[in-house]
Amino acid sequence: MKMKLWIVLAVVTATLLAAGCSSSGQGVIAAPPEAAVQVPPSPGLGPGDVIEVKFSYTPEFNQTQTVRPDGSIQLPLIGNVDVAGLTPTELRGALMGFYQQDLRDPDIVVIVQSWYNRRVFVGGEVLRPGVIQMPGEMTVLEAILEAGGFRLPEAEVRNIVVVRQRDNRRYGYCINLEAAKTGSDTRPFPLEPRDIVYVPRTRITKIGQWVDQHINKLIPQTGFLFTYRNGDTTVGYDMR
Repeated sequence: MKMKLWIVLAVVTATLLAAGCSSSGQGVIAAPPEAAVQVPPSPGLGPGDVIEVKFSYTPEFNQTQTVRPDGSIQLPLIGNVDVAGLTPTELRGALMGFYQQDLRDPDIVVIVQSWYNRRVFVGGEVLRPGVIQMPGEMTVLEAILEAGGFRLPEAEVRNIVVVRQRDNRRYGYCINLEAAKTGSDTRPFPLEPRDIVYVPRTRITKIGQWVDQHINKLIPQTGFLFTYRNGDTTVGYDMR
């Protein structure tokens, strides 16, 4: 229920921003200029990540581990291993060294099954909305393709919304991917972990009706209060 509520709040926020994009005609809403060009660093392992450690010649040692809050995992023969901040390649090299004393020819593979803090949410008019794993660099268009692509003709591809949390503030960006429909080159917009990408429906005109129809169906008996500002009018919805 906690994840479902987070997704709902993300969709509501992005939907309201989409309405603002359409009405203002501006490309960026309250966004710092450097935010659109930052590229996430190479991913290092952290708490909550799920990794698989496979031993080619001694499969009885194979392990699937979730990185603990202290950044470590527990492996046979060698015990605790601190993996926080290591890339999968770096961890493989470290494990090969650790197991040299116990195994004659250690051949180890490290596979990341899921990145806890390297995910983006893609919602709205896409074929498979939901959480997308982000193991490395990813653009808005790539995330949408991972979610199955646009749901045409409903998708409003000229007003894709990206919501980003930074320094305890939330920023919104409007991205025009009209050219992507014809296969033309588009200027890439790099995502950051935990960004929200929302593809609005063409002609969003009644936000209150949209919330009532979709939010109540998704999480019945769960309420929240939110407000947004559209021009000189402040509108609030109490769904409790």
